[in-house]
Amino acid sequence: MNICIRPSQPADSALAVKLIHLSMGSEMDWLFGQEAGYPAEAVMAALYARRGNRFSWDLCWVAEADGQAVGLLLAFAGRRLPVLEAVTGLHLLGIFGLRATLRLLRKQRLYGDLVEARPDEFYVSNVGVLPEFQGRGIGGALLDLAEEQARAAGLGKCSLLVVQDNPALRLYRRRGYEIVTSYSFPVPEIDHGFYRMVKQLQQLTTND
Repeated sequence: MNICIRPSQPADSALAVKLIHLSMGSEMDWLFGQEAGYPAEAVMAALYARRGNRFSWDLCWVAEADGQAVGLLLAFAGRRLPVLEAVTGLHLLGIFGLRATLRLLRKQRLYGDLVEARPDEFYVSNVGVLPEFQGRGIGGALLDLAEEQARAAGLGKCSLLVVQDNPALRLYRRRGYEIVTSYSFPVPEIDHGFYRMVKQLQQLTTND
């Protein structure tokens, strides 16, 4: 199977929304599916289409297997997260209006002291592969790309959050990610917690 990874485009929206939903699970529904007439997938599609927020298409890469788009990586330097979050809020204001956006911000407070990424890390926000293509090395190829992007940005670590019972946890451990903190989410609608995992990257050397 020939695997090719390319920058995503706005036209990849359907695949991106599906795989972001796959990676987030019930958390995406709880956060973005709160308003009647605004299903979570539609809200995510609207965010994906806009530049500058944390779910924008220009922060993503698409994996193709034999020409078929089957995987997605959404990742960025951790130091960008505060600005990306602020722009996400502005975009949600345009989608939902003020009252619904304020309700969503109140929900976000329940994350408490959860740390997603630190400024010296490259943050793997979302990575997903269509179920029928899992176990074929596509997820590993996307993580390889994240490490390349980290080094290109001058960062020596990659980080991610993973649901505690996610089978992908085994992949991340094999790839050298280590659990640094765990977090139990205090919301009945989300029946899982998270592990924050970090990988220290080896610096590439070149021969003169």
